[in-house]
Parts: sequence; C-alpha cells; structure tokens
Amino acid sequence: MKPLLTRAESRDFDARALTDHGLAGITLMENAGRGAFEAMREHFPQRLEHVVCVGGPGQNGGDAWVVARHLIGAGFAPEVWLVGEVARLRGDAKPNWEALGPLGVPQHVLGERGLDAFRLALARATLVVDGLFGTGLDRPLVGEIEAVIRLMDAAPAPCVALDLPSGVDADTGAVLGVAPQAALTLTFAAAKPGLFQYPGAGLAGRVEVVSLGVPGPTSAPLSLLERADLGPWLTPRRADAHKGSAGRVLVVAGSPGKSGAAWLAARGAFRAGAGLVHVATRDPDAASLMASLPEAMLVRLADDTARERVEQRAETCDALVLGPGLGLDEVGRALTLALSLEQSRPMVIDADALTHLAQAGLEILRGAAGARVLTPHPGEAARLLGCSTREVQADRLASARALAARSGQVAVLKGAGSIIASPTGEARICDFGTPAMATAGSGDVLAGVVGALLLDLPAFDAASAGVVLHALAGEEAAIADRGLLAREIADAIPRILASSMTA
Repeated sequence: MKPLLTRAESRDFDARALTDHGLAGITLMENAGRGAFEAMREHFPQRLEHVVCVGGPGQNGGDAWVVARHLIGAGFAPEVWLVGEVARLRGDAKPNWEALGPLGVPQHVLGERGLDAFRLALARATLVVDGLFGTGLDRPLVGEIEAVIRLMDAAPAPCVALDLPSGVDADTGAVLGVAPQAALTLTFAAAKPGLFQYPGAGLAGRVEVVSLGVPGPTSAPLSLLERADLGPWLTPRRADAHKGSAGRVLVVAGSPGKSGAAWLAARGAFRAGAGLVHVATRDPDAASLMASLPEAMLVRLADDTARERVEQRAETCDALVLGPGLGLDEVGRALTLALSLEQSRPMVIDADALTHLAQAGLEILRGAAGARVLTPHPGEAARLLGCSTREVQADRLASARALAARSGQVAVLKGAGSIIASPTGEARICDFGTPAMATAGSGDVLAGVVGALLLDLPAFDAASAGVVLHALAGEEAAIADRGLLAREIADAIPRILASSMTA
C-alpha cells in the first residue's frame, strides 16, 4: 500500500521535513523541481526543446521556476509565465524567479503581456508545465485564472502538472471551476487522494511521486491499494485442504424474479475460494437458474418460515452474504434486521438489505453480534447517510468514513476509485478496474467475493482484498470498455489468484 496525504497532511509533512531534518524550504523546492525535471526528461525526452512553465506567485510556482532553471542548464530553451504580480512573489518562489533572468530564461508576466500573447506562447510550446496551484487550493477558479487554465488545456502540447492539475481538489478530486487535462502529474512526497477520485483522476494522466529529498511517509490513515497487497492476504492452502476446511458461505438473496443476483453472488464466492456455498432464496423459480451452478446448495424459503430456515442453515456456515435481490417487502426487512443484528458470523450486507438498513437507521449495526462489511453504491450510500447521491460523490472519502463511523462496521463505497473504510478512520482506495464493469450484477459478484474472503481474513482486509481482486478480474476479463458480463468477472478471479498468491 502507498500512503496518500490529504491537504492538511501534506502541509504537516512539509513542516516536519523542515524541522526534523534541519532543511531550508528552498532546499525542498529545489529537490521538488529537480525531481520533476528528471521525470519530464524520462517521459518526454523529445519534447523539452521549448517548455512553457506557468506558475503563480506561491510555492507551486516556485517549483515550476526550478524546473525552468534545470531545463536551461540542460541546454534547452524554456520560457516562464507568471500569473500574478511580481510584487506578490513570496517565500522560496521569489529567489527562484529572480535567478532566471541572469540565466537568460525569458520571463513574462501575464498581466503585462495579456492572454493573446500567452495563447501564442502556448501554441509554440513543446510541453507545458502547470505550476499554478498545488494542494492548497480550496476555492473555485474564476476570472483571468480560469481563462489561463482553459488556454493551457487547449494548447497542442502535453501538460505536466506539478503536485496536482491546477483546479483539482487535493482531497476529493473535485474540479474547482476548471482544471487542465494533464498527461503526467508529478506529485511531491506522496500522492494525494484527489488524484484517484473522479473527476480529478481523469485529469491527472499518469501519476508519479517525486521525492523531496527526505524520507517519504511510510504510513498514513489513507492508503492506495496495490496489486502486491493481495499476496499476503492470499496464502496458498495446505495440501490436505477439503471443502469443509475451505469454508462455507451462506448467500441469503433472491426474491421472486430476482434469483440471478443470488446466482452471481454464489459464483463470486466459489471463484474466490469458498469450499461450499449455500443459497437461501425466496424465488420459487430459482431451481432452474441454480441448475447452471450445480455446485451450490439451494435452500428454498417460504415467507412464513424464512427466518427460521435461514438461521438453521447459518449455524452450519462460516460467513454470510445478505441482500442481493432479497426484496424490499416486509419479509426481506425482517430477514435483514434479524440477521444483520443477531448473527455472530461475519457478513457482507449488500443491495436490498442496505435499503432496509437505511430505513431502520445505520447506527443499529453498532450492536451487531459479528463483523459486517457494507457494500453500497453511491445511491445506496446516500440513503444510508440521509443525503443526496451528489453529496456522496462530491466527497467520497468523507462519505465512506461516515458510513463506517456511523455503523461501527467496515464500509465499501463502490464506484470508480472504490473506497474501503474502517470505523477507526483508516481507509484504502482501489484504483484498479475498468468502465466495462459498469454492468448489471457486478456488485453481486463483489459481495460473494468478499463473503468468501471473510472465511480467512478480518473484515477490513477481506473487504480490501475483495475489492482489488474483483477489480483486477474485471480488467482481466474485459475486452473493451463495455460488453462485459458480471459472470465473466467472477470467472476471471482464479487467474488473478494464481498470479497473486505468495508461496
């Protein structure tokens, strides 16, 4: 896992770098700018001839001025544009700006030259460096600065963003008015969560971390999941393993006409390693569908005895998946409340069961008898939190943490850049996946996968491993950005397992 730093944490890291290592701020700026130049030389070796570096009067602009100095030192011909007044240059940015004139770097102040001259400069550029705003931006960009960014975005040359594309919120990924499309984002010390949440993630291009010349953070409350994280979570089984030792999952899902969701969850559980999967469903026609998954054990439920039958079967199982296609009627509600509160086995709560919990109040899960993993999509999360889907998506990290804090359980906020949050405040982001996974039943498969992993792992790790495994399987199975079937995601999971397990 790679640590991610929020706006406030980035500020604290910089402050500690100065005090703990006895460095001057100008040294950190020099290291940042030099590292950015070296990365540009690696990724764009044929585009360094005439780089236009654009910056404001603050520290992010100072990083851009250092890049320009290293460019001219390497024999190239950069030019720099200051968006703001020279008199407002401050901190370590000021001496770095002043050093450029004697070196022969053309210096332009936008207020003196105007937007037309800036447009012409961008048209001649072989590469554009965006050093306008870093992590500190927390307000919408309007007026002249908005026009500047739109011109940068329209320039024919690729854009390299320093720390973040200017206009992207470091914490949420929201676009504060306008932001350029970067081909490469060089972020300092550690990556920022806004680079892995949309729309910011879509504007960042390739993201690389540039060192400030001091040890970077080794841990943080928020982390970015990596494929290598799967290995320690997916250790090989003993040679004498059998279906009983592999673990039993009970999927409580499916109401009349909705047993497909149960079938997909069961398939996901099998593919992720469950030895036995029992499917308890209220759909009277489920047998014909489940015949295509003969490995699963079908438990038919009548409405008047559903709770009793499920509780009896749960006694023989090790983990539960509750909710896919369960139904929004009173029987589904009674099953949800009884099982989610009273069942001691670890449990995934998904789909219709989440809707019942939203009506009952998320806080009731604080009294649950066992560990729970909630897997809402943004609309379900909005119902659970009592807000709009737009509000959930505006700050997905805060929303995921609120779900976990209110319930006292692990929460997975699904979607591009899925977030897994624990009730302690720790959270993880999964950056894997493909738009092809936007298909019916994908979430049902995920619920089954996490249910199977709950057989061996604590809830937070099971949820994290399940999200990564599911996303990588989607990438593996997808041929294009659409046309993927949910069952194909499930069937790709063993290939990801095979390539991820540690000996």
